[in-house]
Amino acid sequence: MSVKMRLKGLIVLFSMILLMTTSFGVFAEVGTVTQPSEMEKTIEVELNDDYFNPEVITIPTGKTTTLILKNKGKKEHTFTVEKLGVDVEVQPGKENTITINPKDSGTYELICRYHVKEGMVGKVVVK
Repeated sequence: MSVKMRLKGLIVLFSMILLMTTSFGVFAEVGTVTQPSEMEKTIEVELNDDYFNPEVITIPTGKTTTLILKNKGKKEHTFTVEKLGVDVEVQPGKENTITINPKDSGTYELICRYHVKEGMVGKVVVK
């Protein structure tokens, strides 16, 4: 067998080994895949003068939900859901991020403590 043939054989063999180890390396990785339903839910809530948007917020029972509270108004507002133990002040032009993980289903009253009389109310539905 000539040197040229041996060299070609080694190159082919080396290429096959490289291809096999690279392919197996990709498929051999083990990890946990998070399904979309298991991922944390994020909801953006606008607080304005004098309303919440959305007015009805639906979140899952027993799962963590992140709420990004953005005050787009000129007044200070609160995001208050007494029965869920939530009471957060948000300054004008600022935002606060909170996480909640309610254990019980239900419909809960959402208010701004400062502007409830002006109609700044909403609902948090947990299901």
